[in-house]
Amino acid sequence: MDELAEIRSRLRRLEDERAILRTLHAYGPAVDRADRDAYLDLWTEDAAFDSRGRNPGDVTRVVRGVEARTDFIVHFSRPPVGWHQHQVVEPLIELDGDTARVRSYFCVLREEEEMPGVWVFGRYRDTLVRCPDGRWRFSERIAEVESIDKRYGSLANRWPEPG
Repeated sequence: MDELAEIRSRLRRLEDERAILRTLHAYGPAVDRADRDAYLDLWTEDAAFDSRGRNPGDVTRVVRGVEARTDFIVHFSRPPVGWHQHQVVEPLIELDGDTARVRSYFCVLREEEEMPGVWVFGRYRDTLVRCPDGRWRFSERIAEVESIDKRYGSLANRWPEPG
């Protein structure tokens, strides 16, 4: 590979990594404000979101397909009833052509009775794909929950859709 081709290859990799980070970082604001359109645009049509408990194989929630993701986001808590922030921490990206595997930590900060606290934390195991429009979207997101403050109850579907 000549020097110019190597530079182009490295630049493409950096641009892909930056676009993947943009998708990872867009997830939090979309889910925290229950922004239906922004949230749905982060996923491939057949994508799956699995939330798993501490024990291996312990799936606590599976959201698969557009209809299930739509139901998930329209019923997720949001201001002014629920204040929370999803944070993604230290993502490690492995690229293989048009597929990326990302490992990261997450935590969700929450206000309850005017006091801030950590609602839940754990790890994400993500698979993203480059879509025909050039955007990177989740084809699979696995949230491995390591700890959750049980005083707050379920992670989702706690509040009805705003009227």
